[in-house]
Amino acid sequence: MVNLGGMQGLIAAYAASPQGQEAIRNYLLSPDGKKTIDAYLATPGGTDMACLLLTRALEGTNLPADVKARVLAAVREKNSC
Repeated sequence: MVNLGGMQGLIAAYAASPQGQEAIRNYLLSPDGKKTIDAYLATPGGTDMACLLLTRALEGTNLPADVKARVLAAVREKNSC
């Protein structure tokens, strides 16, 4: 784990707390939060992160392997993952 000090450490601790996670979740569900997500996903870094998260989410499901592979192939074809 990265050792964060000062303000970064405070922010990281708050974000990891139940209250911080609730605040983040509430923001991301808001209209402004959705705009923020859309803006981030439109960047190359956002696309890469979306691909990573989708891959991890699919790995955690009990879908058949061929279904997972088809979903990932479709995403890679569209988004250059």
